[in-house]
Amino acid sequence: MHTQPSLLAEIGIDDDEITQRQAFLSFDEHDAAMLQSLHGILEGQRERLIEAFYDHLQLFPEIRPLLGDEAKLARMKQSQMTYFSQLTEGRYDRAYVENRLHIGVVHQRVGLTPKWYMSAYCKYLSEVMPLVLEHHADSPRLALDACRALLKVVFFDMGLALDTYFHAEHKALTLARSYTEQIVSSMPIGFIVLDAQSRIRLVNNAVLQMFELTGNESWRNRTLGAFLDVPALDEKIVKVITSGKHCNEHGFDRPIGGKMRSFLADISLAHMGEEHVVLFMVQDITIRKQSEEEIHRLAFYDALTQLPNRRLLHERLLQSMAISARSGKHGAVMFIDLDNFKTLNDTQGHDVGDLLLKEVARRLTRNVREGDTVARLGGDEFVVALESLSGVEQDAAAQAELIAEKIRAELVQPYRLKDIEHQSSPSIGVCLFRGHQNSLDEVLKQADLAMYQAKSSGRNMVCFFDPEMQAEMEQRAELEKDLRASIRLNQLMLYYQMQVDESGRIVGAEALIRWRHPRRGMVSPAEFIPLAEEIGMIIPIGDWVIEQACAQLKRWEMEPAMRKICLSVNVSPRQLSQPWFVEQVKDAIEKTGIRASRLKLELTESFVLDDVEEAIEKMQELRDIGIRFAMDDFGTGYSSLAYLKRLPLEQLKIDQSFVRDIASDKSNAVMVRTIISIANNFGLEIVAEGVETDDQFAFLIQYGCNRFQGYMFGRPVPPDEFERLCKPSGEPQT
Repeated sequence: MHTQPSLLAEIGIDDDEITQRQAFLSFDEHDAAMLQSLHGILEGQRERLIEAFYDHLQLFPEIRPLLGDEAKLARMKQSQMTYFSQLTEGRYDRAYVENRLHIGVVHQRVGLTPKWYMSAYCKYLSEVMPLVLEHHADSPRLALDACRALLKVVFFDMGLALDTYFHAEHKALTLARSYTEQIVSSMPIGFIVLDAQSRIRLVNNAVLQMFELTGNESWRNRTLGAFLDVPALDEKIVKVITSGKHCNEHGFDRPIGGKMRSFLADISLAHMGEEHVVLFMVQDITIRKQSEEEIHRLAFYDALTQLPNRRLLHERLLQSMAISARSGKHGAVMFIDLDNFKTLNDTQGHDVGDLLLKEVARRLTRNVREGDTVARLGGDEFVVALESLSGVEQDAAAQAELIAEKIRAELVQPYRLKDIEHQSSPSIGVCLFRGHQNSLDEVLKQADLAMYQAKSSGRNMVCFFDPEMQAEMEQRAELEKDLRASIRLNQLMLYYQMQVDESGRIVGAEALIRWRHPRRGMVSPAEFIPLAEEIGMIIPIGDWVIEQACAQLKRWEMEPAMRKICLSVNVSPRQLSQPWFVEQVKDAIEKTGIRASRLKLELTESFVLDDVEEAIEKMQELRDIGIRFAMDDFGTGYSSLAYLKRLPLEQLKIDQSFVRDIASDKSNAVMVRTIISIANNFGLEIVAEGVETDDQFAFLIQYGCNRFQGYMFGRPVPPDEFERLCKPSGEPQT
């Protein structure tokens, strides 16, 4: 709240001002004396006057809420009585003026408007003047002088009251203007006001800071384009003024501190009184623009090579297909896969592999035409999309092949990666397209298939898509889907092929998996086992085989003719490499309660040589519980006698490829005799696979082979058929 002296100073009223105002009203000492003479006359009438005054106020709905409850009303009546009493006290000095100003401020704050003052004084005079006239009834001249004095002091008071209102309004306007100026000055967005001639009228601090300009008023009456050194802005502002249309999000760039920065402005028209002005609001969007560009880069570009990623490739290919549909020209997609990239990563580390990928990206980009797209899908897979090839398919194929061979020749050149020189090669699959004859997914799939054909054909070559290849891959995909469901649908089964001694007595069997498909019939193991290895299904299938073999041995233990049969099970290298393999085999044996010595695991030579220490550790742990081991297909790999000595083997199996031509091929005969000799020297049992003729059988017996397996003795058969073959003639079948 303002104190009275400070209020006098704020409004600008001093003793001279008071004297001057009274002089304007011709208010003098005679008038003061006349009023003072009325003071006593009105003293006894004040309560009646106040009641009449407030009865009058109660008639107005807009006034009644300001009067409050009974207690507040009583206080207001008492204050008003004092106020009216002071009108006729005869002292109209500085103290009187301060009092009147203070009362005016209070009334203004509670919401009493100037029109209330008019009505209040009018009501007061209408009630008091009859009393004055009655008092001076015998002297009309005195009555008139008294009324004039009363009117003068009332107008004097009304002027003071109105001053408080004018002062409050002026303060509010000044404060609002100050707030507005502070807000505009402190706005984080640059704010510029221009007149209708495009000359600057106002610039806030944000503009000066944003464009690193000095705080002087060098901007005044200049055009914005000249002030910011961006001439195009003047043209834009003139266009807005001429058209009368706002311009939202007008972007422009300006160098600041040696770096180009980006800005975004809204240009609009406004009125300031009678004047038309232009409001120019601008913000620095450099960081936002960089963030948007980074988000776009992360969304559409590969982080390592900065090439377009799969998402952007799809968009560009769709555009290429649309262009091809209009022009009738062919386009092409090349799938590029680096041969043996995994070996580089495994031997030299991923950082070196990343260097190779970056260099491949650079070489690809250098060797395509402008308008073509080079993308990285991930890993070591790249795609090149070619546009605007010939409208004739044969010519388009020749153009694509020329570019593909150019790329292949470039990618086989040596790479310098850190301190090593690396040689790499690509397998490239190419698929042509024209318009929307094939969908985008089909085109990509066909290029991918062509690339796999290049790999399977020897790598480091270019292959075009072949429809027969697609049909083959679709069949493979269908086979894969069915294979994944085979265990769950109980479609797998074990057949058993007998192993015999030199007298033809059955001494063992090899468990061989079979797949009976409801639609395909019996699927050859040569067809689905390699697929199972490739897709990882060999692990669950191998686990299932061991469980089924152990369950079969348990059943055979209940049959006198079968309980001595030793069952061999092939173990995949991927299966044996699993950390839990040993525990799983132990669990299967414990679950069925079989004698572990009746289970023989056949390992391939290649796995043993890949990680001999791990193989020995796992084999020995299982050997300790009685499980026996055989090395399958011995002689087809690169056997080491040192490893053979360390491995806990019981048996070597001669591969059927050596047995097949044993009687006619001297090299095979020498190989078989050597393997038999090695087995005998190491105290190992020897089994010959693929025995089909008497000559083969006689040769093997002659050189010391004591176990045989092949069609000469029996084909793989279901378990009930195998059991029938094992039981002596005449023994009842169960």
